[in-house]
Amino acid sequence: MDLHTTDGKRRNFLQTLGAGAAAAAILPLASSCRRAETPEASQDGGMTAETPKHENAVAMHGQEAEHKAPTWQTANAPMSDDMYPYVLPSLPYALNALEPHIDAMTMEIHHDRHHAGYTNKLNAALENHPELQRRTIGELLCSLEMIPEEVRSAVRNSGGGYYNHKMFWTIMSPDGGKEPEGALAEMINRDFGSFAAMMSEFDQNAGKVFGSGWAWLVVNGDNKLQVVKTSNQDNPMTDGMRPLMGIDVWEHAYYLKYQNKRTDYISAFSKVINWEQVAQNLDV
Repeated sequence: MDLHTTDGKRRNFLQTLGAGAAAAAILPLASSCRRAETPEASQDGGMTAETPKHENAVAMHGQEAEHKAPTWQTANAPMSDDMYPYVLPSLPYALNALEPHIDAMTMEIHHDRHHAGYTNKLNAALENHPELQRRTIGELLCSLEMIPEEVRSAVRNSGGGYYNHKMFWTIMSPDGGKEPEGALAEMINRDFGSFAAMMSEFDQNAGKVFGSGWAWLVVNGDNKLQVVKTSNQDNPMTDGMRPLMGIDVWEHAYYLKYQNKRTDYISAFSKVINWEQVAQNLDV
């Protein structure tokens, strides 16, 4: 069966497999970033979508060293195809829909001000860089070394903020909090031992983020589920991992309701996780 024919067929197929077979079925999708393969006219100051390898022989301790230029990487991650100009996405539910777990005022400030701010700053950073405007948000976050130094930090911070929050809204739901099913549940049991063990590790990592950042459930380079944490607005795609869900532990995400009680916020977040969407993120 061709696992890439349609998302629906592939998802149904995975749900009928055992844990080992399900893991094997996603092997081609494990790495978030891969080398760009779509050719395009060279308008990037000499760089094309796939830059040929450069093998420059230089003397180094009497041996020849091979130097390869960095290349654009495409993102094998959910919701990573957006391009300039970036638009603030609408929330998929009302501002008060996640109460009592996440309050309406926090949602309004978080979405309408913070996420909007990242979106506007990302557009401003790319305004004078048409070569970057043709890249998807996934390509930008997967290929930070390709971005001019004068805007690299802005793209890393605001681009990460744009993408991270776009995913964040979708993996929450007023009908959330149920346990995952199908292939995702089997992979969780395979890689963590149980759903409870995975959530315990996820919550612990979210609590251990120093200052501002995120905790994530990702598919790593070994084709396994893993819990990781990142600082500020960094995204796991930059390190070659595919994000499935993340929790924002910046204070703006919870302080109005929970003040300094981050662990209470983390516990509340677990009650609104939309595991159906997380499973779809696995089935990119």
